Amino acid sequence: MTVDVQNLSFAYREERVLDGLSLSLYPGEFLGFLGPNGSGKSTFLKNLLGFLAPSGGRILFSGSLPSPLERARRLALVPQGSALRSALSVQEVLLMGRLPHLRDRWAGYGKADRDQVDEALQVLGITHLAGRNVLSLSGGELQKVIIGRCLVQEGDILLLDEATSGLDLNHTIEIMELMQKKAREEGKTIVAVLHDLNLASQYCDRIVLLKDGRLCYQGIPGEILTEEVIADIYGIRALVQADGHGRPIILPRRRDRE
Repeated sequence: MTVDVQNLSFAYREERVLDGLSLSLYPGEFLGFLGPNGSGKSTFLKNLLGFLAPSGGRILFSGSLPSPLERARRLALVPQGSALRSALSVQEVLLMGRLPHLRDRWAGYGKADRDQVDEALQVLGITHLAGRNVLSLSGGELQKVIIGRCLVQEGDILLLDEATSGLDLNHTIEIMELMQKKAREEGKTIVAVLHDLNLASQYCDRIVLLKDGRLCYQGIPGEILTEEVIADIYGIRALVQADGHGRPIILPRRRDRE
């Protein structure tokens, strides 16, 4: 499924946050969404999900306006942080991802739903946490549970809003490689809001750079992550060199060492 975003704008009262964004999301692509704080990245995801209504423009799923149920089945989100405050088990939280697929409110979860949960627990290496109360987990463990809930939803498009921010380096790479595999082998569309330019460079097929709510640059990492573009978007100097695979490596420079 292709998603076409056409001249999307959004404002909180008088404050314009998104200003005429147009781009397409394609199956099998790992797309990185980057830009300074307040540039509109999370607001863009909320418009995709239907949490916010655009002030202008439209979002089409395979050429049509999506219904709320279609959005729930097609899009799965890993949000910034977690609002979980109830004493649920890890398994119960993951089952929440199956809600859009239930036949009705009274049907309950079936074997297929529980199989999806078991698979996600295994893939993420958290099977031993299945019966644990989520309130007893560390921040990193809880983040992997939220990622698991996203996986069991079986959406075509996985939206990651700084999904690795609470993870150590090892688990960050594990999650990024998992998402890359989802895109390449299962045809999922991955849209990841990131602040780490090097992480985006290593794993994203295409990068979109926002500033002040506008889409300023988009393209493959080697074309977009240049010293000139980084200076324009972030207002800093950086040394950019290519690794053995032609992917940029970015080293920001402190102003007092220029």
